[in-house]
Amino acid sequence: MLTALEIKAAKAAVLTSALALTVTFIAGEIYWQHAGRLEKAEQPAGPAAVVAQGRLFFVKSCAHCHGKDADGGEDAPSLRKMTISAAHMTLVIQSGIKGDMPSFAKKYSEADVAKIVAYLQTLK
Repeated sequence: MLTALEIKAAKAAVLTSALALTVTFIAGEIYWQHAGRLEKAEQPAGPAAVVAQGRLFFVKSCAHCHGKDADGGEDAPSLRKMTISAAHMTLVIQSGIKGDMPSFAKKYSEADVAKIVAYLQTLK
C-alpha cells in the first residue's frame, strides 16, 4: 500500500508533467505563429509572389528532370527560351506527354499550374 507521502509525490509528479506539457504546447503555438508571420513577410507581393510560388512548385516537381534552373537534364529538355504560349504550357503541365512526362493535373490546381507557367515565362 502507498504511504501518504508517496501519494503526494505522485500527485506532484502528475501536476508537474501536466504543467510542462501545457507550457510546451503554448510555446510551440507562439513559435508557429511567429514563424508564420516571418514566412508571410518574406513572400513578395503581387506578380513577384506568383512567380516565386511557381518556382517553388517547379523545384518540387520538375527540377529533378528539367534541372534546378530549367536548363535541362539527362531526361528532359531545357525550358529556357521556350516559344510556346502560356495556354500550351498549361496543357502540357496538366496533361503530360505520353511516355515522356507525367500529368500534374491531380497534383496541382489550375491556379498552381498558372503559377508554374508564370515562372517559366520569366525564363525567356
